[in-house]
Amino acid sequence: MTKEQAMTVLRTHTDTEVRAAADVLDKADSNRKALLKQIRAALGQLRLDLKYMAFDLEATRRERDELKA
Repeated sequence: MTKEQAMTVLRTHTDTEVRAAADVLDKADSNRKALLKQIRAALGQLRLDLKYMAFDLEATRRERDELKA
């Protein structure tokens, strides 16, 4: 049984507490997905920032070496 099938069974259950629990699980799943999306975006930005910093460090080292020479 997939997650979607299980949630369908819970949502169609006659007990209101079971349906309420299914709604809570759906909301938690949505929140988890949104958080993962934000984390992935932040990691992507961090990777980009690190590339720029590495480039800047290398350029600074080259400038320093040129001034020493």
